Amino acid sequence: MPSVKSSDNIPALVALTGQCTLRQRTLLPNTSGIYFVTDERNSLLYLGKTTSLQRRWAGAGHHRYKQLARKGLDKITISYVLAPIVELDELERQYILTLKPLLNYGRVKKNLPQKSPRLSELQRLLRLVNSPLFPSCKFTTNQEGNTIPRPAWDLFRGFVAGTYITDNLCYIVIVCQQNMGEILCNSSTHKTKRRFYIQDEEIWKIPGAARYAWLHGPIWKFDARVVVFEFVEFFTLGNYVFEQLYTYLEDCQIAAVKLKKLSNTICLKSILQTLPIDENKSAQDYLCAISDDLQPMPAEFDLDEQIIW
Repeated sequence: MPSVKSSDNIPALVALTGQCTLRQRTLLPNTSGIYFVTDERNSLLYLGKTTSLQRRWAGAGHHRYKQLARKGLDKITISYVLAPIVELDELERQYILTLKPLLNYGRVKKNLPQKSPRLSELQRLLRLVNSPLFPSCKFTTNQEGNTIPRPAWDLFRGFVAGTYITDNLCYIVIVCQQNMGEILCNSSTHKTKRRFYIQDEEIWKIPGAARYAWLHGPIWKFDARVVVFEFVEFFTLGNYVFEQLYTYLEDCQIAAVKLKKLSNTICLKSILQTLPIDENKSAQDYLCAISDDLQPMPAEFDLDEQIIW
């Protein structure tokens, strides 16, 4: 079988030896190697190791065969690289760690998900960013003991501060009040959702790693493939920051979710410089460091669901 180019979703570090559709799986060689399963959009679904590519995919013997076949025998592609048996374990481990295939992290299901789980989680977080902590948060009690509506700037958890580009990758910065921190912590330490975040893999070698989740805060980096969302939490000074910047906020939309964005990024640094030291001083220092590079998020910005899968 001739050599093939790497898929858009399989980095150049994988020099593919060959490929065939699921229907053509009998053409696979009877040799050891690592195989990569992609769909019609070149999204990487699964990868594995085998001492014989041909035997592993013979008939309907593969444990993912029925699940993948429902997508269409001609829509699923099996690519592979040949490798000695003694190298299979380490190669598979490295590829899974680097490429994070969708199905390697979950149980075998009857059907493939119809919507990107990465996109679904991002949309969930963005909806929470634009909503109060809970319904009763819409009201507060004044000094006279009367229940009054909360000010508008206190009815959402976060806003888009702006975007910046480094190393040819776009970052979208979202400034959050403290009640977003626990949500992001739970998401970034979830057994399957944590693969959506850019974080130090060494931490998961620590027993009870979830206890150390605070090491990722107050900044959480959500990997949306084409862009990275940086959620920056102000633990105690969020209300003041939101109040000062509220007049500069306007409505926007990301991934079909409505939220607010900062229209004037210059005012962010001036307000940050007037703040006392927050409990999470690193959040202030980080925003001050990048504030000169921040640009307002473009009005036409949107995410490609096929790429973010």
